Amino acid sequence: MRSVKGFTLIELMVALAVLAILVTIAVPSFRNSIVSSRLDSVASDVVNAISFARSESIKRNSTIQLCRVSSATATTCAGAAGEWQFWAILSGSTVLRRGVINTYGGDLEVTSDLNADTVSFGGDGLARSAGNIISESQVSICAASGPSDSTREVDFGAASRISVNKVAGACP
Repeated sequence: MRSVKGFTLIELMVALAVLAILVTIAVPSFRNSIVSSRLDSVASDVVNAISFARSESIKRNSTIQLCRVSSATATTCAGAAGEWQFWAILSGSTVLRRGVINTYGGDLEVTSDLNADTVSFGGDGLARSAGNIISESQVSICAASGPSDSTREVDFGAASRISVNKVAGACP
């Protein structure tokens, strides 16, 4: 008798059933990892923009603004509070840098509690909003779905110290 090498149909079906069970267990946690990574990425982009604006204000010894703008080519701050999609760093009427916030097809929302969605850094490097030194303000990045800690808050602390915190709960 000769021996046949390979899988039987029953062995193949069992292997596929085990694979299907493993995939159904892994996919939801993988989705949470993707959402968490996206939140961290956008929070990092916001922190980098804030750090650049602050360093430019100190380097130039003048007021530099970081604000939400209405389009990718806008040269003035948007004014009223709203959802952040575009931002710009301004020195007077000169745009130093601008950027687009990746919302991953609307999965993420970026908002702030800053007055008119604008923060100004004086030559001393301190963050100000509406002329007052900021001690407790934030930019929030949240995901409508994902892990339980699906919000990242970029906080302005004492002496304009920037920190990123994971917060549990739904988008505001």
